[in-house]
Amino acid sequence: MFKGNSKLKNIFLAGFLLSLQLALTAYINSSFLSSFVNEKLVGVVYALGSIASILALIFAPKIFDKIGGHKFLLSITLLNILAILSLALSKNALITIPIFILYFALNILIIFSLDELIEIFSKNSSTGKIRGLYLTVINSAWVIAQLFSGKILGGFPFPAIYLIALFIMILFFLVSFFSLKGIPDPKYDKPQGLKDIKIFFQEKNLARAYKMSFLLQFFYSWMVIYTPIYLHAHLGFDWKEIGIIFAIMLLPFVLLQFPLGRYSDKIGEKKMLFLGFVVTALATFSLFFIKKHEIWVWALALFTTRVGAATIEVMSDVYFFKHIKPENDEFVSIYRNASPVAYILGPLSASILFIFLPSFNFIYLVLGSLMLYGVYLSSTIKRSDI
Repeated sequence: MFKGNSKLKNIFLAGFLLSLQLALTAYINSSFLSSFVNEKLVGVVYALGSIASILALIFAPKIFDKIGGHKFLLSITLLNILAILSLALSKNALITIPIFILYFALNILIIFSLDELIEIFSKNSSTGKIRGLYLTVINSAWVIAQLFSGKILGGFPFPAIYLIALFIMILFFLVSFFSLKGIPDPKYDKPQGLKDIKIFFQEKNLARAYKMSFLLQFFYSWMVIYTPIYLHAHLGFDWKEIGIIFAIMLLPFVLLQFPLGRYSDKIGEKKMLFLGFVVTALATFSLFFIKKHEIWVWALALFTTRVGAATIEVMSDVYFFKHIKPENDEFVSIYRNASPVAYILGPLSASILFIFLPSFNFIYLVLGSLMLYGVYLSSTIKRSDI
């Protein structure tokens, strides 16, 4: 895979560093924001960040085409560094909220950029192997980050996490500047706006991949925003305990995704997607019934949800990238829009549901039910679609 391909190895390193930064902040962002706004309005801030991400992804292919992938990546990374520094230093809601929205959108753009660079080196016969290994590498960063963030938050305020994230993104910039120089840009398709979206959703395989990715990102939006709040504010877990729980929870992303990616190159993705959604739905239902302050009970339950999610993540990505070409950057931007769209609809729908739900933990019953739609979606994949 890496033979004669040192650039791909460097992209993997950059992806690891980006994920380390994202993971350090992801599960504390909602609690950090709740120190500026009411905890039930935190979702609105995420929704605004997602709207900004969608707008950014609409224009990204045009800029990508004009200046090339490498310059685009460096530019948004510099902006990201400035945004993180501002979050670390800010104590004013009027400054923090807009900066967080910018930070959220920039992270999505960096993920999009790395996707484009990896696609240049991917062939259909090895898409599963490359995507599976890439996801394993970046998700190992999430496990490492949770172990450290729990310890740091045990004795330091939130800004300490953002300052560490800042240092990591400076490393990311240096790796990108020196090691990713010279990657040849393919002749990207000319972006056509709404026409691209229409073409995308007329292609049944791309539309199906988007729907499955959206469901997974919707799942993540509720889990990332509300589970830390539920564990910390409602069940009394401290941040050190939450760090241990989340580190264990994320292990399936490290242990499963590379072997599953290799497996998919041989037999296709249908069965694994089906099983992934079944496991995720059932495990999410179980969270509703767990109301005790027990680290290992929560760690095991959340671990099981991520066994399903890790399977869905790698299989939906492999399924999507097998159906596009390297020059289809406009399709990648549409596919990655699933995350910000989910982070708009997810928090907003949760904010409305909280008005009617009798208690906080009822969100897990609703979320488990939504994941059952993925079981149906995966069952519609035909052998000719793989």
